[in-house]
Amino acid sequence: MKNNHFVLGLVLGCVSGYVASKYLTSESGQKVLENIKTIRSDFNNGGVGLNTNSDLVDSFNEKTDALKDHMASTVDKIKDDESSSDIVFDEDDIK
Repeated sequence: MKNNHFVLGLVLGCVSGYVASKYLTSESGQKVLENIKTIRSDFNNGGVGLNTNSDLVDSFNEKTDALKDHMASTVDKIKDDESSSDIVFDEDDIK
């Protein structure tokens, strides 16, 4: 009885695999695969919709340019603050 179930499962598995491969290699199956790839890439890109790669790169560059400008201005402020102050420690302050 167990052998019959095993053989039946093996046959059904082979048939379903054959049907799935025939469907996915057809034209409509290729459209389904393209839709799945598009949906997966949208989720991988943070759910930004149907943006192209160039749109994503441009957006990333804009954000990083603003961050670089902010960091550069912060560093300049720190350098200006450091150059104007002279800190002198006495031995009594350190102990």
